[in-house]
Order: sequence, then structure tokens, then C-alpha cells
Amino acid sequence: MKKRQLGALLLAGVMTVLSLSGCGAMPSTGNQAEESTNTAESDSPAEAAEDKAEAVGKTEGSDEKITLRIVDWSDGSAQRREEFHKKYMEEHPNITIEYTMLTVDQFKNTIVTMIKSGDGPDIFPIPGGMTLKTAVEEGWYQPINSFVTEDFADQFDPRSFEEGVTHIGDDWYTITEQMPVIQCLFFYNKDVLEQAGVTEIPTTYSEFREACRKITENGNGSVYGLIDGGKQVNRMDVLVRSLAAAAGGKVAAITKVLTVDGRAPYDTDEMKQAMGFLKGLVDDGSIHPDTVNISAPEAREMFAQGQAGFLCQGMWCISPWGEGYPDLNYGVMAVPVPDGVTDTYVQGGELSPWIGVYKQSKHPKEAAEYLMALFSEEYGYQSGCVEDGAFVSVIPAINEKYMTNEIMKEYYTIATETSKIVPTITSRDEKANDFYVEVKDIQPSLGAIVQGIFSQSITDFDGQLKTLADSSTEEWKRACEAVGMDYGSLEFPNWDAKKDYTEQDYEELK
Repeated sequence: MKKRQLGALLLAGVMTVLSLSGCGAMPSTGNQAEESTNTAESDSPAEAAEDKAEAVGKTEGSDEKITLRIVDWSDGSAQRREEFHKKYMEEHPNITIEYTMLTVDQFKNTIVTMIKSGDGPDIFPIPGGMTLKTAVEEGWYQPINSFVTEDFADQFDPRSFEEGVTHIGDDWYTITEQMPVIQCLFFYNKDVLEQAGVTEIPTTYSEFREACRKITENGNGSVYGLIDGGKQVNRMDVLVRSLAAAAGGKVAAITKVLTVDGRAPYDTDEMKQAMGFLKGLVDDGSIHPDTVNISAPEAREMFAQGQAGFLCQGMWCISPWGEGYPDLNYGVMAVPVPDGVTDTYVQGGELSPWIGVYKQSKHPKEAAEYLMALFSEEYGYQSGCVEDGAFVSVIPAINEKYMTNEIMKEYYTIATETSKIVPTITSRDEKANDFYVEVKDIQPSLGAIVQGIFSQSITDFDGQLKTLADSSTEEWKRACEAVGMDYGSLEFPNWDAKKDYTEQDYEELK
């Protein structure tokens, strides 16, 4: 089933499957190698529901000592997660939670090593760039259908379920962490700007560059215009893609593929403008010198400490700042655009897979119970994160009740006003999932080129962008041929970057 066909229908389908029987499931994100035995199938829907309810409540009264191992990168909600774990273990005295939080880049290498050794954690998210189909085919995850209750599934926003992201057919593998919101708005430190004499929030390249120059000059080696997590390729990729899109370019979201005029759109005028804008900040000395060596969480801390005027990151910053820097005087602004450019938008947030249960987990039922608690209002994690401004929950009732943080509201409003839904090849051609499995990354990538600009190891970014565009175009053609997919499926000739791409637009291309 394609993305545009899911919506409420997928939720209804999942409900039907859950009510009919306890489908077979294997554990997905967890402990050590050993397959688990499922609860027996019932003869009727009523018996199935009764058996499931009994299974869900069994752990709490069990004397068996269980350790659930969880690894992810949710640093933006670390304090709330700690509180949740404390409460969960108090109410489940037989369960010990071993939680490890890494950066996104650390996680990717770590989880691959753990899975290859057969010793994956009970619960973990999918690394960026990997599709759910690949993860399932490689034995990373198992369906959670038979371990969760109908009430649990029923509370989710239907838009948080998507074929190839959370589901494969009727099997539910992962839960997305949050509703998609763009991760590229700019935070600004009001006190730093005021001290440097910056009285207007910049909206254009020239205004932003001048503001950064003033901040850096006034900082005298201790405060700079812009800081970011330059060590993380993904953050650099998001930064330049959003700048290019805001300049009016047609650019896919991070890790996704689209062509423009039959070609990978990496050497367009808009992309060159974006790279030139970043290089100009480097030439001015306005980029914090530590940027090339620090992660996104480190950049977030240094921004809060007043070492920079601007930071490009996501809503996840709001919660830890509220906890660690309650007096931080800051605001949110849209992605700057080239001078004279108006009415442009960045790529809207896309639903992405997050967390699931390891196929070789010894405790899939307990892992699923943990997930149900993590997404429940009762345990306070979801409500606390929304209240703190960490993210927009996949549970609509929680957003309605707890979205009270003013900075979060400001971020959400600007994100909604300045982003548009871009087309995706997975919504157009079912073979696109096979394409993403087949296609190989070309290096240096967009993010790596930005890293090179920041470190000043790359000066001719025009040449690098052309090479990336040429090589990516050839690789995409090869991958399409390998999986039997029409290369033309990567092109969306009816795409207007100033408008949301709709289901009707997909229909027009049939």
C-alpha cells in the first residue's frame, strides 16, 4: 500500500488485524540472541483479547528478574526519560532498565556492531538512512502486533502510521518518536544580539552575515556568529538542504532522492548560493572555530552558554535548555534566504521510523510493555516532553492537553508557515523501497562538503557539487535499473516548490 493511501484506513486495518487474533511476532530491539515463543492463538476474537490482556499484566506480578537494554539518541528529552525509567522500575520491581544514550553518529556504528555480534539491545531505533524493509530483512526487528493492546494502537494519530516506515503490510514494526516537524530553524540568543548592536532579526543572507560579523567582532574571540554540530554529517546535510530549498531550489529531504530535469539537484544555482553563503560566514571568521569538531548536543550547550548568536537545530533543544538554562533569553527565526527572494519554503518534515523490538530479544513482551508505558499519559513521558517543548507527540490527546511551552508554540508556528510537503518516490512507486536498499552513497556527500567548507579543506565547492551531482545521477540510474524501477519515477514535473505536494498531484502522474 502506498503512502497516500494509508491515513485512517491503515489504522482501521491494524485494528482489524489486532482484533482477529494474536499474530505471530518475533522480538525487535533488544537483548541477546534467542527467539521467543508467542502466546497461543485463540479460537475467537474475544478469547484473543482476553489472552492478550492477561499477557500484558503478567510481568508486574512475576518474580522473574529481567533486564531490558535500551539504546537510542534522545538527548533532547534525557531528563524526562530518566524520570520515566525511575517510575517504571518502581512499578515493575522485577525489571531493570539499562539505558544508553548516544549521539546519532555514534549510534549508527554502535548498533551495527551490536547486531552483527547477535547481542543487540531489546529496544532501539533505526539509524538514519536505513529503511525499515532493510532492517527487517536483515533480522533487526520483529512485529509488535501480538504484544500490544488495541487501546494502545487506537490512541495514535493515523498520520503516524505509514507503509515502509512503521508498517510492512499488516505488521507493525516501529513507532515513530514524534510527529514530523522541520529540524532546521535558527535559534538566536537575544542577549548576544543586543550586546553586539543587532536590533533586527535577520531574514536574508546579507542581513544574517552582517549580524554574525557584528557578533563575532563584539565577542573578541569568545563569542561568534554561528555555531553548529559540524562533526555530524547529518546536521550539515540538513543545514545546506534547507538553505537551498529556502532559496527556491527543489531539493529532497535528507536521505531521500529526487531529480530535477533528470538530474541529481546538487549543483543547482540555489545549492551553490547556499554553499556560498556558508563559505562567506567562514571567510568572515563568523563560524565558531570549534564547530568542525563538536556534535549537535555540544553545540547546543555552547550556544546556551552565550558562545554564539545563532544555532540551526530542531525543537529538541527547547527541553534541555529549559532544564539546564532556565534564564536563557532566546527566540526562533526562519531559515534565511538570498536577498530579493520571497515566498519560498523548506522541505516539510517527513515521518520516519524510530523505535522497535529486537528480533532476537529474550523479552519481547516486556519490551512491548515498556513501549506502551513510554507512549502513555499515565507515565508522564509523552506529556512531559510536550510540556517541555521537546517534540510534538504522536498522541493527539496529549498535544491538546500539554502543549503550553511558548517557545515550542513559536517554533511550531514558524515551522508550519515556512515548510511545504515535498514529493517522495516511495509514495509513487512501490519499487522505491528496493531502490533505497540498492543505491549507494556518493562521497563526499552534501554534508561532507559543508564540513570541508567549515574546516577550509574545500575551497572549490562548485567542482565538488558538480562531481556529486554527476556521480549521484549515474548511481541513481544504475540502482533503478538494478531493481527494475523506471528512472523517470524520480522526477516530479508537476511539483511547485511553493505548494504542498498532494495526493492529487501523485494521481496526475499516473
